[in-house]
Amino acid sequence: MALRQEPLLRDAVWPVRIVRRLPTAIPLSRLVLVVIIAAFVLAMVWVQQTQTLVRLGGEIQRLERRLETVELERQRILAELAVRNDLSRVQRIAFTELDMRQTRQPVFTRAQPLPPGVSFDLPLWAAPTQQLLEPPWWEAVVQEISAHTSRLAE
Repeated sequence: MALRQEPLLRDAVWPVRIVRRLPTAIPLSRLVLVVIIAAFVLAMVWVQQTQTLVRLGGEIQRLERRLETVELERQRILAELAVRNDLSRVQRIAFTELDMRQTRQPVFTRAQPLPPGVSFDLPLWAAPTQQLLEPPWWEAVVQEISAHTSRLAE
């Protein structure tokens, strides 16, 4: 069998296909155009970001001025509250405008011990109350049903 000196056609076709799929060189004019557009887009993004920073800085300054105004108003109100809560002023208003009078002799009452089960730690709704004279009718019915179901369960 003789050796063939020329390559087969089908072996030579696949490199051609690969070369066709490789990107071709970009013309210089298009490359320059792409660089200019990219620079323009980046410049617009930078301008927009700078504009946003300036706008937010102005907003922060406006809010800081408003905070200072509110703080001054708060301090003024606290000072006015301190003046109005003065003991001598409260007594004068009570005696003149509300027709109250000062007691001549203080009256003391003796505290009785608390009933069993009551303490100041409990809320008012948890304090024990007086028992009813007669239990309501439905309590007897509930107790009978409960006793009946207990007997059935055993």
